[in-house]
Amino acid sequence: MAQGILRVEGPEIVRPPVIAVDSEVFAEGSPVYLDSNGFLAVTSTTNKIWGFCTEAITVISTNSTSSSIGTGQTVNSAVHSYCPRVIAPDNVLFWADSDTDFTQTDIGAYADVASESSGVVTLNLAAGSTGQFIVYGLLRDVDPSATGDDDRIVVKVAEPQDLAFSQS
Repeated sequence: MAQGILRVEGPEIVRPPVIAVDSEVFAEGSPVYLDSNGFLAVTSTTNKIWGFCTEAITVISTNSTSSSIGTGQTVNSAVHSYCPRVIAPDNVLFWADSDTDFTQTDIGAYADVASESSGVVTLNLAAGSTGQFIVYGLLRDVDPSATGDDDRIVVKVAEPQDLAFSQS
């Protein structure tokens, strides 16, 4: 499994700091959301997308109850909660492995997160007429170094968390 941010088309919008949920594992490029308690977590199969984490880190088990926002490290005998750097999904072309090989008819269709492991997601191309992401194409068609991959797809967020709508 692999994933990443292919490129940001336009300005990169950095989100305000949000404390990460306890013991969460973030990979570079992890799609993230704000959970019902207001903490940052890696997106699963049903969540809308708040943004993309730009660093790989595992936060501590008491991250959400630490004394203040900071580095996630002990400083002057106080542990400071860690807030991973997150960019908004606007203008981001994201790539990830899919659970099936890409076909031309997948372009313009929707994809959802099929699974997540250690902050890395696999996308489900069978999402149908609604989904978390919209498929733009195959990674090897826009990145010559990705030759031979028929399941590595380029997508853009279709359901951002900060917009109050639901696809019908």
